[in-house]
Amino acid sequence: MACESIIALAKSCGENKISGVQNLYIIRYADLVETNGSTYTVSTAGLISDINIVTAKQFVPVGLLKNTAVLNETLNKNLQTGTSYMTQTFTLVLSDLTTENKTFIESVMNQEVAIVIRTKTGKYYAAGLNGQMELSALEGGTGTAEADLIGHTLTFTGTDTKLIQQVDSSLISTITAPAS
Repeated sequence: MACESIIALAKSCGENKISGVQNLYIIRYADLVETNGSTYTVSTAGLISDINIVTAKQFVPVGLLKNTAVLNETLNKNLQTGTSYMTQTFTLVLSDLTTENKTFIESVMNQEVAIVIRTKTGKYYAAGLNGQMELSALEGGTGTAEADLIGHTLTFTGTDTKLIQQVDSSLISTITAPAS
């Protein structure tokens, strides 16, 4: 496949550019359905316009502490083999050693997941829709000093050949369960 021409990119003016994750929604990958080789559809505008979910299943909300979640990606490229892919990492902090937190951790521990996040700019992004994201690290405990974290830090890692994709915000109400 031949490389495409480089496209022009206008300078961003910087308005509404605050960093951070506002909301998190998660689903087990097994609750997604592949249609024509993919679990999602991309519109002509380049946004994810549909995510194929098993009937009666939805992405569930996960409560976040302020400034404790982040979605990152890193390009991995091998010039000798001509391969490249993205490593996507999502990290979140669960505060306290509660039964609810333990139950949540156990529910995501040994299976692939897909996530949708809402950033503080109001845009939605998805990762793990290809079945490659799973809990890869868990660290936590009681902390030592008064200001230390009592709880857990969870790290989900996955790979994809595509950059993290933006989700059409009109899709969110149909794929997510209401917060309880």
